[in-house]
Amino acid sequence: MSTVSPLRRLTQYGAHYKLQILLATTCSILNKICDLTPEILIGIAIDIIVNQGHSKMAHLTQITSPFTQLYVIGALTAFFWIGESVFEYLYAVLWRDIARKIQHHLRLQAYGHLQALDMAFFEDKTTGGLLAVVNEDVNNLEDFLVMAPNELLQLITNVLVMGSIFVYLAPAIALCTLLPVPFVVLIARYFQHQLAAHYARARQQLAVLTTHLTSRINGIVNIKSYVTENYEYQQIARESNHYQQALQAAGQVTAAYIPIVRMGILCGFIASLLLGGVYALQGKIAISSYSMLVYLTQRFLWPFTTLTSITDLYEEAMASARRVFTLLDTPQQIHGGLAALPASVTGQINFERVNFTYPNGFAAIKELTLQISAKSTVAFVGATGSGKSTIIKLLLRLYDCHQGQITLDQTDIKTLTFASLRHQIALASQEIYLIDGTVTDNIKYGTFTATDEQVIAAAQLSNAHEFILALPNGYETVIGENGKNLSGGQRQRLSLARALLKNPAIYIFDEATSAVDNETEQVIQQSLATLAGKHTTIMIAHRLSTVRLADQIFVMEAGRVIETGTHDELLARAGVYANLWQIQTGTAPDVV
Repeated sequence: MSTVSPLRRLTQYGAHYKLQILLATTCSILNKICDLTPEILIGIAIDIIVNQGHSKMAHLTQITSPFTQLYVIGALTAFFWIGESVFEYLYAVLWRDIARKIQHHLRLQAYGHLQALDMAFFEDKTTGGLLAVVNEDVNNLEDFLVMAPNELLQLITNVLVMGSIFVYLAPAIALCTLLPVPFVVLIARYFQHQLAAHYARARQQLAVLTTHLTSRINGIVNIKSYVTENYEYQQIARESNHYQQALQAAGQVTAAYIPIVRMGILCGFIASLLLGGVYALQGKIAISSYSMLVYLTQRFLWPFTTLTSITDLYEEAMASARRVFTLLDTPQQIHGGLAALPASVTGQINFERVNFTYPNGFAAIKELTLQISAKSTVAFVGATGSGKSTIIKLLLRLYDCHQGQITLDQTDIKTLTFASLRHQIALASQEIYLIDGTVTDNIKYGTFTATDEQVIAAAQLSNAHEFILALPNGYETVIGENGKNLSGGQRQRLSLARALLKNPAIYIFDEATSAVDNETEQVIQQSLATLAGKHTTIMIAHRLSTVRLADQIFVMEAGRVIETGTHDELLARAGVYANLWQIQTGTAPDVV
């Protein structure tokens, strides 16, 4: 975990945009100078009216006509007024562009790091919580990056310019005017600490709310079928209310700031008003200078109220930044090796005394030793929780075994780069992932350089070609988010076509037939038959009819292989496999 403050880490992203930040800073400062100038010009105009040809402007410019002097003041006022608008436009564009670039950079870095984390990280994380960090928290930084630097620069410029004018015209009045400033800064500091806790709570509650919303949207079919719309509405209303209460608490703290600061400003304003008036009556300062000071006093002090908006933005942004940087600081536990597989991979896999326990303490694999011959078709069967799918996760290095070794073509898979290992494995599982694109986009996913002819050939092998042609736009039909416009069997066939197009050394089918009809299961079995003798094929299935033709079947129980053999050999042994077969085919005497 980094000890660097979130603000400092955030500013480091700005190092890529130094020139643009310099331009934005210059525009912010010039905008404030142009904004302050009209008040100064008012004092000069009063001096012209009072002293006419003997005004300070007349001495400086040698223009004796008071009318000409006023025309010059009018022209200067227009110039600075226009300048203020121009620089306001420029700083707004520049700061927003910088904020969006940093936001874009940070989001991609957060998402890229999220993809690199091992599966153990995701076990106790919710989709909504992660979405809140990568999306909402990153978005939340934009307002701070757009507004806070400009507001702070303008406040500093205001203090320096105004303070210099006050000290030049009347040091004693300047001292009175500056008296509330320490009070205002201390109040801002106090409120900053108060806001930090409120915004941390608000960001946490937003993650909970996002999780609830994501879950309910994904489960909309069940919500409608069980007629629980009102119940779910109440659940979301409850979480939304908690989020609202967290924001309201922060808002109440912010709202209390300005009235308190206003009292401090009032004291400074009255002090400068009375002391300046006394000085003017005594002739210590000119009427024009006194008028200018009266105008400038409030202009000098009032911008300190922006400290509340800066503090508010800062604490809200830092609450988000801490969550984003906490994600970025999460270490990657599983690292790829440096070796690469040769161009020709046979697909021989060995597990040697492999042990693996999940982070929650569940021992999924125990002293597992087995060999999968190259270009053979093998199957793993067994009850839920027996360790079948864990074997696949270990082979793909989604997790690493704690003891033992897994080799591919006699090479320890931990020494291989992730790309070298995973390019040689195609996975088709019951959890089908489809992108919101065309049929072609989905089949080519992961094999992006494939030609249209290769895509069609893969679809034909998976028996998906006919239904694809029947779609409104054939292969160019957009299938919707995760294929929502397709049936379950159609989605499974597209997933199978994607795997076949990859053409790796090893195919893995993890419960690929668990949620499909008999027709689709038969289609998948036909496709698997085309792989026999050409690729290493691993099947995990509850339906034993899917694996009966496998060269070797491993029966698992509690993380161990308890039986192995062909379908006929296992039936002849009358063991666990034979009992499962009898139950599924309805021939077991104890079936009710």
